[in-house]
Amino acid sequence: MAKHEQAVIDSFNKFFERQAAQNGRKVSSFSLGGQDALAGADYILTDQSRFALVELKYTQAEIPAESKKDKRLQLCEKLEFDPSMKILHDQCHFIAWAEAPEMKVNCNIYRLEVCNQEIFGSACGLSSLSPSTENRIFAKQFTTEFFSGIPPRSLSLSEFESYVAWLLHVVSGSTKRSFELLTYDENSDECAMIKLSSITAAYDWMQKQKPQNAPGSHFGI
Repeated sequence: MAKHEQAVIDSFNKFFERQAAQNGRKVSSFSLGGQDALAGADYILTDQSRFALVELKYTQAEIPAESKKDKRLQLCEKLEFDPSMKILHDQCHFIAWAEAPEMKVNCNIYRLEVCNQEIFGSACGLSSLSPSTENRIFAKQFTTEFFSGIPPRSLSLSEFESYVAWLLHVVSGSTKRSFELLTYDENSDECAMIKLSSITAAYDWMQKQKPQNAPGSHFGI
């Protein structure tokens, strides 16, 4: 069977942008590129004030492949013994895939879908035996909750930077404390990119792109 992960990514990002427009928001999706190996996610989603990570798959059948990735079991193990980071994780780190046969995009908290013995094997030592299917929601509910904040589907800048720093340093053993991001320069008349050295740099750049009379997010940073 052909794998169409990029098509799922493109569709999810377009849907995210459409739902944002209906809510009077402007959003950005930052690809993490090769940094996905450290992040356990493909993209950062943001409404320019709040942030989330999302890993995207073509179908549910590709989710077990997460067990073959370096550091993913370590992420699951660390989350079991760090309640404060588990709270942040549950509010910002997600996985999404196309659900057959309708191919509607389904979403779940990353650890509830991945961190279990069904994915990593019975000898992995994780407490959960199988994915928590009752927490799965379709993309429309996910985006509605992302923009409403009920329940939280994103973190403030400071909380997100704390989670990312933990993810990079404690889980992945990196010397980095944030992600380097690349985005399209909307102010250029060429196809040009802007390199942003961190999530905070991306936040600062996004604030400069907002019209001065644009309403801000009702969540704090």
